[in-house]
Amino acid sequence: MMSMDEVQSGTRAVTAERVKPQPSAAAESLPRAQSIWTWFWGGLMLACVPILMIYLSRMWRLEHYQYFPFAIGIVAWLAWKRSDRRFYPPANLISLGSLAVGGIAFLVAVGLRSPWFIAVAFFCFATGCLASMKSRHGGSLLGLALPLLLLIRLPLGYDQLLVIELQRITTVLSSLILDVVGIPHAVDHNVIQLPGRELFVAEACSGIQSVFTLAFLSTLLIAIYRRRLWLAPFYLAIALVLAVAGNVLRVTMVAIADTWWGLDWASGWSHDLLGYTTLGLSSLFLVSFDQLIVSFLHPTIKSSGVSDHNPVIRFWNWIVDDGSTVDMVDRYYKANLAETMASEPAYRTRLAQWMNRFQTKSAVVATACVAAVLLCVTTARAFSVESMGFDAGAGTFVDGIIYEPTEGLFDDISGQFELVDHQISRDNENPILGQNSDTWKYLRPDDHDQPITGQFAVSQSYGHFHELCICYQGLNWELLDRYRREIDPQAEVEVEELDPSSSQEVPVAYAIFSREGDARGYLWFASISESGKIMLPPERPGRLGSRLTDAFDSNESETDEPIMMLQLWVPSPKRLNASTTDAITKDFAKLRQQIADQINPGANQ
Repeated sequence: MMSMDEVQSGTRAVTAERVKPQPSAAAESLPRAQSIWTWFWGGLMLACVPILMIYLSRMWRLEHYQYFPFAIGIVAWLAWKRSDRRFYPPANLISLGSLAVGGIAFLVAVGLRSPWFIAVAFFCFATGCLASMKSRHGGSLLGLALPLLLLIRLPLGYDQLLVIELQRITTVLSSLILDVVGIPHAVDHNVIQLPGRELFVAEACSGIQSVFTLAFLSTLLIAIYRRRLWLAPFYLAIALVLAVAGNVLRVTMVAIADTWWGLDWASGWSHDLLGYTTLGLSSLFLVSFDQLIVSFLHPTIKSSGVSDHNPVIRFWNWIVDDGSTVDMVDRYYKANLAETMASEPAYRTRLAQWMNRFQTKSAVVATACVAAVLLCVTTARAFSVESMGFDAGAGTFVDGIIYEPTEGLFDDISGQFELVDHQISRDNENPILGQNSDTWKYLRPDDHDQPITGQFAVSQSYGHFHELCICYQGLNWELLDRYRREIDPQAEVEVEELDPSSSQEVPVAYAIFSREGDARGYLWFASISESGKIMLPPERPGRLGSRLTDAFDSNESETDEPIMMLQLWVPSPKRLNASTTDAITKDFAKLRQQIADQINPGANQ
């Protein structure tokens, strides 16, 4: 029988044979300012800052993304506290992969002047840097990159699509609870009609309590407690469920306060207090879920060393062991095997040694110069990005004009409205309305003979349906609801049942916006193809998501022909009643039909 000392000596000998020498100690002992990797990683992330600031300023306009300063600050603080405060070469697959993806995104961002791609590049560079850094105990800091992932907006309008879908779920669940407590109400899309007021779910759910805030908190839990990254989808799913539950509670409490006590909890300090209260409750449930995960997914006891030879136990511990469960006996047993615990794969050691060959004064100076050049390039490109405005170029333009509106185009349309002051813009003179646009001032009296003014616009030509809600959000209007609206609200027509012989039945895209106070903005928009066919608008605002989902509903939403976009924008200092919006909807349908008939009278027969 061999003694324990002989076993440990043999283990250390085998480990010494298996582990290659560590990278050059001289390269790692240099001051941080003289390390080439300090300039390498710092230069890459600093080069992103000029365009990234524009991206972050645009994110700040969106209330549900205003957590990002905390995300950046907390990740920076955790990295400073946990790391050995040195930068290392990208000598692992995650760092190299992140560096490659970040480099491609950086080139695309500079070439296209895209703030979104620069955010992707910054995240990839930060991920690569954290994956290469070492904690004070030799572990990885890769988990700290997860909260930074929430800095990237979902592309193609999916973030707005997610918010609207969750608001619809919130409306349905809130309606069920209001039925239980006996509060009379009616539901119209994302609006709950109470006896004394209209309650927009988007207003009641605005503020810090949002699915994105809770998603950030869930990733923060993973980063702080060093949970395994494969658990992130489960944490995000729980955050989504808790966001819906919190918003249902908010909407229900606002409705109860208004109906039973006559209090307005949909605005002001009471709205903010209710939002922070539900956020606190949701955060506590997130922490509770985290503790539930720890209680079930913990490593097995391995003090005896027998588990080291059991492949099932080793695999289980490798999956679930995040270091939070401390086994003092196991720590004592392996106290003399520090070399084994700190060992790295041989390929990483060799790759790090090869990369550290560039640790020369001339290479450091060259890296600093390249970083300065990249910073100058992105700074210069940032000025042109700023002049492009919010979400510029979101629509795919096509050269040419489908139809040239003429004077007196709408003279023979009967109705209580009128269009005056025709303005013509060509060759991108008014980029907000597209390359070629015609605008009219829209006038109509409301039910009390008070004037309603708006703007009717025809913009052309686009390659596909252009989601105009994004443009008005860029003008600091908050989107409350967006859906397909029937021309006759009394006759809800299914998409599959549309009569192709009557273009008057084709719904229009309809959106409601709000600003501070009771100000409202109402938007009707639609599209007409080059052949004069009235197109069915997408049900959902996401650009790509609308195409995929509407493909199962109908093939009336997409066409290979160029299209023109029609819109009617009506701002109002207060809410418009249902009869007024119904009348404006019919006015817009008449205008749409008139233009379609002028392009091709038989296209919609």
